[in-house]
Amino acid sequence: KSPEQEEKMKQLRIAGYSNQALCHLKLQDGMNALKACESTLSLDPKNIKALFRRGQAAEISEDWEDAIEYFKEVLEVDSKNTLAGNRIKFCRNKLNSYKASQKKRYANMFERTNFKDPVATKDTNKLKPDFSDDDEEEEAGIRTRMKRRNPPRWKFKGVLLQY
Repeated sequence: KSPEQEEKMKQLRIAGYSNQALCHLKLQDGMNALKACESTLSLDPKNIKALFRRGQAAEISEDWEDAIEYFKEVLEVDSKNTLAGNRIKFCRNKLNSYKASQKKRYANMFERTNFKDPVATKDTNKLKPDFSDDDEEEEAGIRTRMKRRNPPRWKFKGVLLQY
């Protein structure tokens, strides 16, 4: 194969990968678009379309930091590319809003999980019965009086049984 044919084949592969990346972008498939852009850039590292589409693929994947880096590479190759500059601003705004939402979500995370030891407090409820052992005799007397007042009764086949 002649050098002209090799160059023409390379240009056709670049165009094919670039168009493939565009198709994946239209389908909102960021990962495959990124792969197609990387294939294009392996053949031509300064391809503006592939560099820009790689940034768009990162945007679709909501990978804002990578998208900013990819658009910066576009500006390194073509400093007059205003669209790349606008996309950098857009991605920075998205990244800042994402960080703010995460900060708000996790701000009180450790304050809500309070692992302090509970403080002992004296119970001031006077209505609770005292179950201490020092009044056993008195409790026994209460039990026997209650039994006498309300003895349990059962009916068994019409016969009243008393406990």
